[in-house]
Amino acid sequence: MKVVISDIARQAGVSSGTVSNAINNRKGISEQKRQAILKIARDMGYFDQREIKKTENQKIKFVVMNKQGNVVGDTPFFSELIRGIEMECSTLGYELVISHITLASNEDPLETIRPEAADGLLLLGTELEKKDLEAFRSISVPLVILDTIFNTQDFDFVAINNRDSAYEIVEKMIDKGHRDIGIINSTFQINNFRERKQGFLQAIQEHDLIHYEETEALVEPTLEGSYQDMKVYLESMIAHDRQLPTAFFAVNDNIAIGAMKAIKETQSSENVTIVGFDDIPLAEFCSPPLTTVKVDKVYLGRQAVRRLFEKITTEDTNHVKMLVGTTIVERESIQ
Repeated sequence: MKVVISDIARQAGVSSGTVSNAINNRKGISEQKRQAILKIARDMGYFDQREIKKTENQKIKFVVMNKQGNVVGDTPFFSELIRGIEMECSTLGYELVISHITLASNEDPLETIRPEAADGLLLLGTELEKKDLEAFRSISVPLVILDTIFNTQDFDFVAINNRDSAYEIVEKMIDKGHRDIGIINSTFQINNFRERKQGFLQAIQEHDLIHYEETEALVEPTLEGSYQDMKVYLESMIAHDRQLPTAFFAVNDNIAIGAMKAIKETQSSENVTIVGFDDIPLAEFCSPPLTTVKVDKVYLGRQAVRRLFEKITTEDTNHVKMLVGTTIVERESIQ
């Protein structure tokens, strides 16, 4: 019979968390108690079965779910995220298997994913909607959903703190004296973008400012697409003799950089502040260098693996929502 951490906890008269700390050599437990718990674990055969399991190739499957491929792709953001996942899998002794799947209507994704072939499943939820998660309710292995979060208590999520991050960078523009602030949003909506807009609106409202619908530009979430769409938006504003905001919050860096080029070409005589979100490598080298929200992508990936490992090794049936904080990197694009 398989020995799990809860079995050791009952035998030792401690919590499962204390057993996990002892086995994984974490702080928060005395050396005497650690050794006592390790002895019980050895006597129960826990480490013997872990060695057997290692020879069976422990696997974590990371599933990249695409709906239209408009946001998820071969970008620096997702490259760094995967690097963090790989690093933590290696540290914990798990083989990482990466699958790219395009979600089609009327198709059961579990038939393609085959989750039973892995010890646990990491699901990239960037382009997913809440209804897309229904297929994963009956999944047979531990599951953690990465880079999105929804109003449900039925799954574990590890995501960026989008609302607070957007609020803080908009507040920074307000502190610089801006009162007419627009938003450059994506024509293809994902949950992350919706949350960032909520943070933007909250900052505007709580500082007694007004957001006008015409100061929201909708652009394709790519460098070239945002450049072309922003040019059309600016030309429309000029044609209708409308005042351009003095500052813009863009929902990601690709959008910000493409839009910044369009603004520079169309409004060459005016200085318009623009800020982004993600801190991709190009943000530092565009002209002017972009003020943005820095997301620690490697840390985000590692935390998702750690939570999945905890679910695999402790058979934890509770569900956790983890929001990873961000920092603002101030560069010359904010005035």
